[in-house]
Amino acid sequence: MNPLAEGAKEGSSDVNAVRLQIGEVCCAFKFFDDKIYHSLRDLYSVFLTDDTPDVTMELEGFERLSAGNLGKAVRRTVYTHKTKNDFQTSSNIMSGEYDLTTRFIKINAEKRLADPESKVNHLNRMVSLAYYMACRIKYFESYPAMMMHAAGILRNGRALLFTGPSGAGKTTLAGFCGERDGEVINDEIVLVSRPDAASKEVTVRSAPILGAFPCRRIVTAPLHSISLLKQSKKTSVRRLDKTEAYLRLMRQIITPTCIGHGRKREILALIADFSMEIISSIPVFELEFSLNREALWRAVGEIEGMADKEAKQ
Repeated sequence: MNPLAEGAKEGSSDVNAVRLQIGEVCCAFKFFDDKIYHSLRDLYSVFLTDDTPDVTMELEGFERLSAGNLGKAVRRTVYTHKTKNDFQTSSNIMSGEYDLTTRFIKINAEKRLADPESKVNHLNRMVSLAYYMACRIKYFESYPAMMMHAAGILRNGRALLFTGPSGAGKTTLAGFCGERDGEVINDEIVLVSRPDAASKEVTVRSAPILGAFPCRRIVTAPLHSISLLKQSKKTSVRRLDKTEAYLRLMRQIITPTCIGHGRKREILALIADFSMEIISSIPVFELEFSLNREALWRAVGEIEGMADKEAKQ
């Protein structure tokens, strides 16, 4: 029996483990606090699974912190290599160790680190970290899908991604999405697969990432187009050539830091290769948009039409 999958004991208290299905991997998050455990089960209810974890992350030292103060801490957080099996963050709010042979990650968090009832970036960082570590182990670093900063909208059975740096308008666009316009998959981060070897189809899948729009169900759909967002006084669409699309899209891929990885050039090469694979299969546009909702969705319809035309050629 795998002790990591079943939940070890500390003293007389059982360890609570929240198991989440993230794409093709299962990640378990262990807590010694019942309140945090139940809060996270509620937050991630759609993604709960009983599968055996591919990786287990144990978290300690969690107490309450306001979302505002947490945001300041998170902005300073960058995972950095420390020694062979240890890691710490540049802001020193997190440190820990990992063991690939037992598929185990232990995080020691600075006190006051997280409020599990808030939709905060820190939990998203932990989910992405666990996901990439599980892929590293299960798929020998091939990473069948990567996380992308994007608002995903499901329309007519297809996924449209709207991406860009913080403040570009991903959440604003998702907020403009009514029932007739489509279904919001997530307004923060989605999983994007590599193109299928035969069909070249790229798949988008929802992930347990906390944003302004709670995930109501797990969505898996073929990717139809990608739009780089830019808020403006007008609404317009521009097809990007491959060079511009490649350079701008690379910046929106969530870096697979894989704690303790320490191979920056290889990580950059991985992101570059993935981005090139995506733009070779999927059309990329620049979408300037104002706060005119009707004009926005007319422009989205224009993007769909242009992408359909390219697909037939």
